Amino acid sequence: MATTVRKKHSNLTAAEWQAFIGAVNALHGVQAAAPAYRDFVKVHSKAMSMQGMSWAVHTMGPTMPGRNFLAWHRWFVRQFEKRLQKVDPNVFVPYWDWIADPQIPAPLSSPALLAGWSVTRDWVPSQMPSAALLAGATSQTTFTFFQKMLESGAHAAVHIAVGGDMDSASSPADPVFWLHHSNIDRIWAAWQKKNPKKNAPNKNETLQPTPLFGVKVSSLRSIAKLGYRYA
Repeated sequence: MATTVRKKHSNLTAAEWQAFIGAVNALHGVQAAAPAYRDFVKVHSKAMSMQGMSWAVHTMGPTMPGRNFLAWHRWFVRQFEKRLQKVDPNVFVPYWDWIADPQIPAPLSSPALLAGWSVTRDWVPSQMPSAALLAGATSQTTFTFFQKMLESGAHAAVHIAVGGDMDSASSPADPVFWLHHSNIDRIWAAWQKKNPKKNAPNKNETLQPTPLFGVKVSSLRSIAKLGYRYA
């Protein structure tokens, strides 16, 4: 199987954007086969609910750290990408490098698209993360602190800045979510290259829920083994 290459959003051609948006649209609606777009939104919403707290996907308080934040979202984005590729095998999830380009990707911002997806936003550009905030996370040399600072810092800032659906448990309803988390995953992959022996301490934990997950944290260390890379 060919390796999927995830490109920076600003490097996509018009045809690549059209293919991505077309595949997203194909996953919407009652006729879409499972997992449909709504199924991905639902599982993320559940991960942020009382029912999903034990999955430890997000930090829900000082005593409930999101120990699976990076691993869970790596698998989540990859499963969504594979689902898109059932519609079009050439589609990939781009990454939004919001430090280099802090504006929401224009191809995902047309009023007609947002209305069609029933997506709301409350864009506050001043809330976007700074390079210094991101560096505070990437300079960490232990996985636990890196993950914690990335989640609570730059990751959270983007969700807040975009606002609307992105600043809610149903954040994947806004397709910009996937580009945001593709970038978070890219940042982790780059950190892994600099810290090759620093891995999640809970390597034997199985991510929840099934059937969308059900994989061990240790199986998600290598993006090459998962079949993709970043350009």
